[in-house]
Amino acid sequence: MSKFFKVLAKDYMRSLIITLISTAIAVPLVCVLIFVPLAIAARADDSTTAMWVAIGSAVIFLLIVFGGGAAVLLFVFFRRAKQYDAIFGPLGLKGKVYLLNGRQYHGSVKGRQVDVYFYRGPTLDMRTSTTTQARLSIANSDTVSLPLARLFGREPLDLTDPGLSGLTIFAHDEVWALSLLANPEVKALLRQLILSESAFLMRQVHMEPGKLRLYLYRNRGLFKFNVSPDEARQWLNGLLALARIAETLPPSL
Repeated sequence: MSKFFKVLAKDYMRSLIITLISTAIAVPLVCVLIFVPLAIAARADDSTTAMWVAIGSAVIFLLIVFGGGAAVLLFVFFRRAKQYDAIFGPLGLKGKVYLLNGRQYHGSVKGRQVDVYFYRGPTLDMRTSTTTQARLSIANSDTVSLPLARLFGREPLDLTDPGLSGLTIFAHDEVWALSLLANPEVKALLRQLILSESAFLMRQVHMEPGKLRLYLYRNRGLFKFNVSPDEARQWLNGLLALARIAETLPPSL
């Protein structure tokens, strides 16, 4: 099964599990805090007592639902901030909130501007500055839909190099791209960035004018997800090395 369909299957399974858990929690709460108090209030002789029973149960229900949800969100927010600050802080990057529940990090590493964004998906988007003006996209082959790419007029490079097996590459300047990909260090870096084992299911490298990106998204597991400091450091070092090598080539057309 291709990784694209694995992503769809995992998303469906994750949504189904969350729905079942939510239903298992919500249905008893509704029965205990809404229907039961309403039944008691309906049988009460004192209308004032009946009203306060109904109001009290409704308030408790709302506090549990919205208060509990807010508590979970805050727990996830602070836990994520602590986890990723410990990963990217030692690299010289300063973090802050991104899109309410995400994190972003910015700073200079080895003389280059580095920007990192982590947000829902899970998605990790690592970017570094470069003087290269080339346009190049590289992905693991089993995540690419070639019919869809061709529909938008994009054709991958025809590669026979075994060092690039498992990778699908699109390039604006084919001659420049092939010159870059002929470098053995580049092949090793791409395999480490895209094909090595990690918690992310799908990984891509994008080269744009003035920018080089490593885009990682979707979780291999249903819920458990973790990125280690060593792993993040290897990805960032690989991205910086790739930018350095690309800048040694003649300018792209």
